[in-house]
Amino acid sequence: MFLQMRKLIPFIVVALTFGDIVLSAKDIRLETSINILQKRYSRIRDVHMNFVQSYVAPGRQPKAESGRVYLRRPGLMRWEYQEPRKKLFISNGKTIHFYLPEERQVQKSRVKNTRDIRIPFQFLLGRRNLKKDFSKIIWAAEKPFFTGNDVIIAYPKKNIDEFTEILMEYDPKDMQLQRLAIIEQGGARSEFVFTDIQENSGLSIRLFEFQVPAHVEVVEAH
Repeated sequence: MFLQMRKLIPFIVVALTFGDIVLSAKDIRLETSINILQKRYSRIRDVHMNFVQSYVAPGRQPKAESGRVYLRRPGLMRWEYQEPRKKLFISNGKTIHFYLPEERQVQKSRVKNTRDIRIPFQFLLGRRNLKKDFSKIIWAAEKPFFTGNDVIIAYPKKNIDEFTEILMEYDPKDMQLQRLAIIEQGGARSEFVFTDIQENSGLSIRLFEFQVPAHVEVVEAH
């Protein structure tokens, strides 16, 4: 028995060494991907794309919405919801206007006082840092929405919002983000899938200005 073990030892050592190399290669690829993503999106001036947003939460009916989103430095956002009903979410970086045409109401709030699932999208404009703002980033076990894509999970630091995880799916060929999922405390999940992505097209700043329509109620958050 002892002789047999002595014969097996070289093979065991090789197997363990090879395993370490494979693990190290995965870690290196993850680190490289994080650095490339950070560098890529720190250079984005503006981006607009179609989106499908889905929301699931314990004890609630799942829902889905779709439209087009426009993002521009520094922290400007415009979300045009088309289905199942029209809504408009605009932020000029300081103030948020959320317009509900069917209710003839505008909800107004300050960005710094708002906890909204759309706020983490500032990473797409270089306003967040993957290494500084997240305590840990790992490969996700979840399968990609688009075949061939890579998926990672980032865990925000405790002083960054109230999100427990942010899932990011990207195309490894051009490192373009195509899906984001935000998991909140309590298990709620908001997922955004993007198509027809247009970058650095020179979006006008006027696109992110909001004029309150006539005969519409304005509700200000305090």
